[in-house]
Amino acid sequence: MNAMKRMSAAVLCTVLMLALVLSGCSGKSGDSKAAGDTAGGKTKITVWIWEDAKNVIDLNMPEFKKQYPNIDVDLHVLAQSDVYQNFLIAASSGDQLPDVVNLESLRLSQMIETGGLLDISDKVAPYKDKMNAYKWADATKDGKIYAMPWDSGPVVMFYRNDLFKQAGLPYKPEDVSAELKTWDDYMKFAKQLKEKTGVAMLAESKSQTDGVFFQQMLWQRDLWMFGKDGSVQLDNPEVIKTAQYFVDLVKNGYVYEVKPWSDAWYSSFQQNKEATIVGASWYEGLLPTLIDPDASGKWSVVPMPKWSADDKYSSAIDGGASLAINKNSKHPEEAWKFIEFMLGKEESQLKMMKEGGLFPSLETTYNDDAFKEKVPYFNDQPIRTLYIDAVKNVAPITYTKDYPLGNELITNAFAEVFLDNKSVESVFKKAADELRQKTGRK
Repeated sequence: MNAMKRMSAAVLCTVLMLALVLSGCSGKSGDSKAAGDTAGGKTKITVWIWEDAKNVIDLNMPEFKKQYPNIDVDLHVLAQSDVYQNFLIAASSGDQLPDVVNLESLRLSQMIETGGLLDISDKVAPYKDKMNAYKWADATKDGKIYAMPWDSGPVVMFYRNDLFKQAGLPYKPEDVSAELKTWDDYMKFAKQLKEKTGVAMLAESKSQTDGVFFQQMLWQRDLWMFGKDGSVQLDNPEVIKTAQYFVDLVKNGYVYEVKPWSDAWYSSFQQNKEATIVGASWYEGLLPTLIDPDASGKWSVVPMPKWSADDKYSSAIDGGASLAINKNSKHPEEAWKFIEFMLGKEESQLKMMKEGGLFPSLETTYNDDAFKEKVPYFNDQPIRTLYIDAVKNVAPITYTKDYPLGNELITNAFAEVFLDNKSVESVFKKAADELRQKTGRK
């Protein structure tokens, strides 16, 4: 699921403090809300979900109602940030609603730390070997599993074939993938694109970046803000070198300045301001519907660039989501039936991919002919085979509960580099020290 509109760690911390205060005085605040949720032999469950995710779940609701006529599902739509804010409060106060909560991978560890999610280790056991292995890491704490993986976000490169052609660059997928293999190649393409057409290679913000572009480069290199031993790595020389690449891309004029996911960002695509999105598979669903609906046939897809041609890993992950059950739900069994139907059933996952653009974590779907289908919007390219290759070639990195804070510090670091004209090395060393101080990590 997409990772847009990420909430700052500062807001989450404030809400958590409020939630802790409430927990000391409110008790089981959800009792009154849950009253009357069983009537006429039917059980009602409430799912907290954001709109994009609801639209995809809706594809399977008619079939779910046929199989479970006695379970009514209230898909309660909230903004993504509100899902996390409200669940922090619900978890601390023992609220019985929601029954099910939709969580992005990048927030999952943080939500598990609330203690408000149900241990579903036994329920997911039959699916452990069927899902992308990396997806279980953020869902697990102390050997117990608290969420069922939904979609994965393997990263590829979406590009405007018409703009590449206009710039005299290779534009057919087979030619682009042959000549744009590394980030050095990406920089060369960006230079020619700018010189020949005036179009930027990508859209990003200097002071309000969401950090994703930089983090995808890290992930592909098997680097992260935290090391395998949990230590802070923002001052790792290779991390600094990767950050410098993004800074060089901006300073060379190859980046169109706009805040990701803002109205101006959406408009920039219709205005032909940028030619690529290095992004997750879920862009397959967003490009034709929300981002660039009038550009059918103009977008193509190739693997994401690598730092070095001989790198062990060839892709990264951005986002993806899971479904979890509230520990205080009155209807955990019905909640699980909903989750299992949506995420454990191959037919459900395939429908959500074909009609909703969400690449499944359920690997037993990958042999289906749907992955070989030509996608009309992408110039009849069978793009989903690229996702399978990508997800099989990603480093086993986890977001961890400290990801939101680390991401906020990265955003601040880039703002300092660009606005205050400071060196990448000095700013990232300062950010690393601050991350250590605030998390207690080495």
